[in-house]
Amino acid sequence: MYHEFTPCTALAPFIDKFWVFKGFADIGTRFKILADGCTDFIFSIGNMTVPTNEHSMIMQPYRSYFVGPMRVYSDLTATTNTLHMLGVRFQPCGLAAFTNEPLGQFADLRVQSSDIDLLFDNTFAEMLCEQSNDSIRIRMIEAFLIHHLSKYIQVDKRLLYATSLIKQSHGQLPVQDLIDKICICQRHFQRKFKDSTGYTPKEFSRIIKFQHAVEVLRNTTHADLNSIALDCGYYDHSHFIKEFKRLAGDAPSHFLTLPNPSDEPLTYI
Repeated sequence: MYHEFTPCTALAPFIDKFWVFKGFADIGTRFKILADGCTDFIFSIGNMTVPTNEHSMIMQPYRSYFVGPMRVYSDLTATTNTLHMLGVRFQPCGLAAFTNEPLGQFADLRVQSSDIDLLFDNTFAEMLCEQSNDSIRIRMIEAFLIHHLSKYIQVDKRLLYATSLIKQSHGQLPVQDLIDKICICQRHFQRKFKDSTGYTPKEFSRIIKFQHAVEVLRNTTHADLNSIALDCGYYDHSHFIKEFKRLAGDAPSHFLTLPNPSDEPLTYI
């Protein structure tokens, strides 16, 4: 079953959520991790899955993995009957507070954390796996991150403001309007935005628009896709379908019938 947990107050500016997926799955079952403008560290507490896209990587137990800023979905296939993953999802600029590394270099990257020397390593993952439950594991991760706040790297407040404006507009604020609002040179803004989020402003806006559309579809009681497309800022129904298939691997209509992930086997994270 899939569950989400709110971070403590000290970490809320940096961490979007902790999430846990623990349960049974038929071998061969596929599920997707959708692009959401965030970065994740995933701890493999138990048996794992094998990605089936071009970023092939076998995720082994007792390891930590980094999922960089995603511009498309990840399609994973279960290779065991039981799965147990614990994820730390950072806010769009959240990880930039813990590293000076430009996040643009990690776009669409999925690797063991120890291979890129960011925050967590396999030793820490092994210590997590030794704990008796996920609540203790989350408290350990929070303590680890709070300790690293002593080395806190100040994120440009203009970038934080920019990401909040994009999210508030559900990705519909034109980039030039965004630049005008924060009063910054376009070239300088584009570079700093990508270093802090891993995305260009246009890419980030596209992902946020997509995420909003997914939320609308999951909560709607009708299937007027043309109306939903226009309300979510897409040019027309055709553009809506094309963008969805590119970002989710499925048509928008597929999301109208998905069960609540807390009640049913996980299909999307």
